[in-house]
Amino acid sequence: MSSFDYLKSAIKQQGCTLQQVAEACGMTKGYLSQLLNAKIKSPSAQKLEAIHRFLGLEFPRREKKTGVIFGKFYPLHTGHIYLIQRACSQVDELHVILGYDEPRDRKLFEDSAMSQQPTVSDRLRWLLQTFKYQKNIHIHAFNEQGMEPYPHGWDVWSHGIKSFMKEKGIDPGFIYSSEARDVSRYREHLGIETILVDPNRSFMAISGEQIRQDPFRYWEYIPTEVKPFFVRTVALIGGESSGKSTMVNKLANIFNTSSAWEYGREYIFSHLGGDEMALQYSDYDKIALGQAQYIDFAVKYANKVAFIDTDFVTSQAFCKRYHGREHPFVQAMIDEYRFDLVILLKNNTPWVADGLRSLGNPVDRDGFQRLLEDLLNANNIPFVRIDVPDYDQRFLQCVDLVRDLLGQR
Repeated sequence: MSSFDYLKSAIKQQGCTLQQVAEACGMTKGYLSQLLNAKIKSPSAQKLEAIHRFLGLEFPRREKKTGVIFGKFYPLHTGHIYLIQRACSQVDELHVILGYDEPRDRKLFEDSAMSQQPTVSDRLRWLLQTFKYQKNIHIHAFNEQGMEPYPHGWDVWSHGIKSFMKEKGIDPGFIYSSEARDVSRYREHLGIETILVDPNRSFMAISGEQIRQDPFRYWEYIPTEVKPFFVRTVALIGGESSGKSTMVNKLANIFNTSSAWEYGREYIFSHLGGDEMALQYSDYDKIALGQAQYIDFAVKYANKVAFIDTDFVTSQAFCKRYHGREHPFVQAMIDEYRFDLVILLKNNTPWVADGLRSLGNPVDRDGFQRLLEDLLNANNIPFVRIDVPDYDQRFLQCVDLVRDLLGQR
């Protein structure tokens, strides 16, 4: 007998057709028929309630199951995601509580191989973006600063987390964890049933510490939303006809990754008819914004490293060269976008006229090279100069620099 036979009887007693009930309750006749015959494993609670309301029946409500997960997510990895996905499928509502402690988190960073420290906002964004389509998952941040670090301080921490959950209206019946050593502590200090998920890491053999110590070794365990944080950026700069674009293409190919092309060249074609002499001072903010979008896209889809063809220092150098002054918006982008490696290609390769270049004589080329170096130094940007004019030797030197950056040598 179907668990919804009482609904069938009520429909029959009231002389309604399935089509009438379905239309009144905002569903198709087919869905209603499958629901009544128990063909739908997890029927919508809203639709069930609508059917009961239409038929004048009391809706049988059950107690909501609420779960909670605690963690630093420093960084978020696929092991965390597996735990959260398993937990959210067992409860009606899952609360994920990110614990942060500025001194502790800074020490974790100092003891790691990470090139930058993730902020609380970074970690919240990773969680929020990863689970944004799952409406029964709720993300919170809890300040643990001043509490004695794990595995001590359970009394203080439990008192703080109880107050936090009460304030947020979180009343969990279950804690989900992958740490077997925490089960007895949770039960003792919080009095909440604790369920272990993959404590032996048989499905996801990864930990946050492993990623902190060697993110590229464990790249496959870093979620899509987190990978851009770890991507290393390499900018290749130089004067006109210094081989930047060709080098970026070759490096992106050999390292099987993405690159950001020089937006300024496209802007000149699309907005100025292909003649850079038509550039005005007011164009440089638009060029910088377009370049930033190209960089962000390349980083988002990169495989460990992204290559940038021409940076904002180069745009500033052209602005100063042609208009006699620097652009404040371009300067803001210089301050905002700092690359892990800047390679300055010396302007000593054959000059090739392509219709866009105007600094072809040796004096202009040398002058622009000096201007680039002056701006790099003025902005405290470390760079590596490659002086050899041979294209193959340049390529090999760039490959070695990138391999060193990625820890591959």
